[in-house]
Amino acid sequence: MEDIFSPSVAAQDPLKRASQEAQRLGRDVKEGLEDAASRGRSIADDAMRSAKDLAQEGRSAIAERAREAAAEARRRASRAAARVSDYADDNTAIVAIAALAIGLLVGYALPRRQH
Repeated sequence: MEDIFSPSVAAQDPLKRASQEAQRLGRDVKEGLEDAASRGRSIADDAMRSAKDLAQEGRSAIAERAREAAAEARRRASRAAARVSDYADDNTAIVAIAALAIGLLVGYALPRRQH
């Protein structure tokens, strides 16, 4: 007579099928996770490449704006120097007196060494 505590052949068959189904489900889950991880890595790589491209474009745009600003500053400085030169040419006496006055003020303001 069969012991009631020993599994019967009929009871082992559904357990074996359930075990195989669980293993198959585990493999499917593992494959799904690996696929999701692979897609995640691919998305992260694409995002990194896009970020690098955008950063490069941003640096290029900033460099271009800096070059334009420097060129504009040079043009403005050149125009200002030309205006000062024209003023000095037109008003030589006033400029000479102003330079003399500034020289006297600076000379008076600086303390003299006493020996």
